[in-house]
Amino acid sequence: MRFSALLLLVGTVAFAADPSIGKKLVFSDDFNGDKIDEAKWNVIGAREVFTFVKFGKGSALRIGLKVKDDMIQNNVLTTRGKFSQQFGYFEASMRMNAGDGHAGTFRIITDDEKTPPSITASFHGTGKERVSPWARGVMESGFQDFRPDKPVGKFTDLSRKFHTYGILWTEKGFTWYMDGKAVHKLERKEFVRPMSLAFTHRIEEQDRPRLVVKSLPDDVDVDWVKVWK
Repeated sequence: MRFSALLLLVGTVAFAADPSIGKKLVFSDDFNGDKIDEAKWNVIGAREVFTFVKFGKGSALRIGLKVKDDMIQNNVLTTRGKFSQQFGYFEASMRMNAGDGHAGTFRIITDDEKTPPSITASFHGTGKERVSPWARGVMESGFQDFRPDKPVGKFTDLSRKFHTYGILWTEKGFTWYMDGKAVHKLERKEFVRPMSLAFTHRIEEQDRPRLVVKSLPDDVDVDWVKVWK
């Protein structure tokens, strides 16, 4: 697997200026209801795994898994075809899954991701209190993964508490934020086409052997999402 030399680790995770400062809020959803706002979102996968649960005075969107023979699945909530933009700050409050063998993600993705140059930039939660900033670019020469050389930190409560995950996209590239702290940076200028939002909860073929079915339900919750321009 190739690692881009341009994927820069912020040596000491430090507080950064709020990346939403000076920007206008252009999209949001607090998921305080009992159904998906289909003016904003499209559902891909098993619709029945998208439910709403009460948290405090509000609610959150819960993305589960459908128990079936092979368990391979990709349940997606996306704004594709309904909202996308070029550049900006994309942020969400999420509680990740606890167990291994499946993954919850928060991602921004080029509307037409198969036509180069395009990119998917995401936070990828793979259970066991692990999360990774990750990107996959599609160029004329093929795809390239941009991953960190080492974990961005050690966590103990990603599956028990809501944390804030943000991706700042500018003309210079991408910066990933966790709870207001910049944790990674990717300097690439060729990705300029509009991007849409997506939340996923999925099991891929290579992950299935690690999944403990009896540990389910093991859901991914989304409290809110906001986008600034």
